[in-house]
Amino acid sequence: MEKRSVQEVKPLPDYIIWLFYFRKLNKVCPWSYNSFLSGTTNFVDYREDLLLENETNWNQQSWEVIIYLMGDDYTLDDMDAITEHRNEVQNTCEYLWSHPSFSKGGNNQAPKRIIIQQDRARLMELRHGKKKESS
Repeated sequence: MEKRSVQEVKPLPDYIIWLFYFRKLNKVCPWSYNSFLSGTTNFVDYREDLLLENETNWNQQSWEVIIYLMGDDYTLDDMDAITEHRNEVQNTCEYLWSHPSFSKGGNNQAPKRIIIQQDRARLMELRHGKKKESS
């Protein structure tokens, strides 16, 4: 019997991982997939000063959404506290978080720990439009 050679498994490129994620998320957040495909989703490593700067200058941003990659040092509670605080103290952006080990149902969690920054008014328009269409 001939032995098979062992091949090293290469990890998927980040683009493919995120493409699968946004495609899966499409059923609950259809505009996120389109934003990812059109290149209006920006991925950056999390820094509080950068998040605040982007929030302050949001109307000058060319991105529809900014995904902050949180790294392994941030817990669910940390991410929840950051997003809750930002959502309470300003009304320009809406913040959401996702963690690979936590799902609120539907198994729509992100493949990495992330905080999502979006335009609050635009997000409300999209949500309202979606509700109107399904009525």
